[in-house]
Amino acid sequence: MILRLIIRTIANFLFTFGLGILIFTYAPLAYSEVRYLTAKNTETNYSIDDKRVDENISEGSESENVVPIVPVDKDFSVIITEIDVNAPVVKDVTTVNQNEYMDALKNGVAHARGTALPGQNGNMFIFAHSSLNFWQLGKYATVFNLLDKLEPGDSIIFYYEGKPYVYEVFQKKLVSGWDTRPFADEYDVPVVTLVTCYPPGTTKDRLIIKAKM
Repeated sequence: MILRLIIRTIANFLFTFGLGILIFTYAPLAYSEVRYLTAKNTETNYSIDDKRVDENISEGSESENVVPIVPVDKDFSVIITEIDVNAPVVKDVTTVNQNEYMDALKNGVAHARGTALPGQNGNMFIFAHSSLNFWQLGKYATVFNLLDKLEPGDSIIFYYEGKPYVYEVFQKKLVSGWDTRPFADEYDVPVVTLVTCYPPGTTKDRLIIKAKM
């Protein structure tokens, strides 16, 4: 009788412990999804310097819910209102030294060394985490968890040296493993390539979003 009680107690503890780990692990992703769905059901216009940047609102909309965009860092940051991203960008980060770029990603999203800057012709390469283990990777571990929600026509805004630059998404695709070919694409107009691991919490594939000014 006592042995059965001990076994039942241990089983209940293991179940509760496992459930707690599961909730703790997936809570950030679930929270992001809920915020995304809530925002989708709220008609909101976003503005930069009194100019509306949300092109998805139809002409003649009577919504008065206009939200000014305030970047976390006017020196260099990225804002994606569609998925509630407002994060600093760490400039000139290596893509070959893992220790260096992992440290950079704890402070925001990363701008790849040697690629274009906001407003410049060429391919600006931006990469960031889409992860579940935020306790290990830091504050910005989940910053690109909802990047797959972006569609052609959505806006990506960069602030650089105090000036905003608005890009429009034109391509979204998945590549297997660490296929670096899309990062080397060359353009004669300002283009940004956003890259993150997909699905969130894995390194199986890479999700690539391309946008142009």
